[in-house]
Amino acid sequence: MKTSLQIFLILIVLLLACCVSNETKEKINEAGNETGQTVGKFVSGISHGVEKALDVKVELSQIMKDKGIEFGKISVTNDSEGKDNLLNVYVIFNQDYKGTMFAKAFDAKGLEMGRTKITISGKKEEARFVEFHFDKHTKIESDSRITIE
Repeated sequence: MKTSLQIFLILIVLLLACCVSNETKEKINEAGNETGQTVGKFVSGISHGVEKALDVKVELSQIMKDKGIEFGKISVTNDSEGKDNLLNVYVIFNQDYKGTMFAKAFDAKGLEMGRTKITISGKKEEARFVEFHFDKHTKIESDSRITIE
């Protein structure tokens, strides 16, 4: 019984498709195209909004600037446990550098909520992404502030 109903519905859909004029098909295609563009813009807007929402304030100390360190793109991602505690920083070396960088995370009230350090080296004119991996209890949010010294 189900099979007969399915075949009947398929035949109706095919019959309707055959009866639709070229003008109607073009209008359907135009509507689909416009809908696709609108959905694409919506998804792009959401993506941009999420990226802006996670736009954390990162401050580089004057000492690091004096040592030739500069930052490019900065983002926050999840570690293997699904927490927002991994800070990715594009580091630009304007001078040779070899040493330690300390990152401290602060919540919206200015309370310290995490710190980590990395040892890094780079030659003048080099640049690359580095990760500051905070403790699993540190959740970096849009109102967080991070200092790097």
